[in-house]
Amino acid sequence: MQVAAGAAIPIPETIQAVIAARLDTLPAERKALLHDAAVVGTVFWVGALAFMSGLDERVVEEGLQMVARKELLRPVRTSSVKGEAEYSFRHLLIRDVAYQQIPRAARVRKHRTAAAWIERLAGERVTDHADILAHHYGQALQLAKAAGLDDDTHELEAQVRRYLIMAGDRALEFDARKAEAFYRQALKLSPPLHPERARLLGKTAEAALVGGR
Repeated sequence: MQVAAGAAIPIPETIQAVIAARLDTLPAERKALLHDAAVVGTVFWVGALAFMSGLDERVVEEGLQMVARKELLRPVRTSSVKGEAEYSFRHLLIRDVAYQQIPRAARVRKHRTAAAWIERLAGERVTDHADILAHHYGQALQLAKAAGLDDDTHELEAQVRRYLIMAGDRALEFDARKAEAFYRQALKLSPPLHPERARLLGKTAEAALVGGR
């Protein structure tokens, strides 16, 4: 059997059930850490989970070590973030099941909090992480719309647009087609007469020109 590149592979319900049952054996506070970790991504950091949960970093570290002993997570020897202990899920399916267990409204809040941690960590170098921030705010926006949280969508749209433009500006230096893709995503959030639309159309045209189109 062949699967097209980028195609989604459905998880058999039996595998989902087995993983979910393993997660349900965890104490509530450990399972909550796993949910926060699933929002951050397949790899995550102690500082991020401490920020999201409000717990002390030592408490988070102890919790992750316990979950790692159950072979759900593993510590990463060399962290990609200086001064932050890094962990990863042992398998992508564990992360996916943990993520699916989180109610939509809670996912909105968690994605926003994860983005806030990245913004704080990045400081003046936030442009370097614009694509990741666009992802988290974008996920929060999609979930807010699906959950009918209309009060959140306007602010989230502004954040997604901001970081998509920032990511496009950064990508333009080395990958014009990628920059154009970011700009086009931002255009979808900028309907006719939106004050950002004219500037975005110009940026999209520039990226297309640089990319040979």
